[in-house]
Amino acid sequence: MAKISVQQTAMRALDVACGRGRNSIYAAQHGFIVDAVDVSPAALAQAAQEAIRKGVTVNWCCRNVQDSAAVAWQPPHQYGLILLFRFVASSLLPTLVDHLAVGGQLLVEEHLQWSGPERVSGPANPAFRVAPKSLREALLKSGQFLEIIEEFEGIVEEPDGSQAALSRLWVRRQK
Repeated sequence: MAKISVQQTAMRALDVACGRGRNSIYAAQHGFIVDAVDVSPAALAQAAQEAIRKGVTVNWCCRNVQDSAAVAWQPPHQYGLILLFRFVASSLLPTLVDHLAVGGQLLVEEHLQWSGPERVSGPANPAFRVAPKSLREALLKSGQFLEIIEEFEGIVEEPDGSQAALSRLWVRRQK
């Protein structure tokens, strides 16, 4: 088995629940070796076509990362960057942190449960939204030494002009 250098690990990224691959393609355009996983073969086919159009390579994997009937999904490498955007999977967070290289960063963004007066876009079902501070709690339970780079909970304007209530946590693995 070949050893992976620190530089190779730092430049390896994982995009979990990548959908049509927007973030995967962006990371590949910026020099990352990208592994991207999603449950939808149709979304991955669109992502692969877009990656070809943009001239980048991404390692696409069709897999349900929360399928309890199958062998528990494990990321195939250590990563310098892991992304989990708008897919509520708090139970996966400790596994993802375990697959961060020392110095690696994890960026998680989820729709936030919201009771404010603002009308927000996103899922109506609260099961597809996270409770306030729950991302921080789930990551701190991982047992890893994490530095919080940025934390945000609130309203943002989406590209289409709508408003979304989001919880975002960006951490770096210290040890």
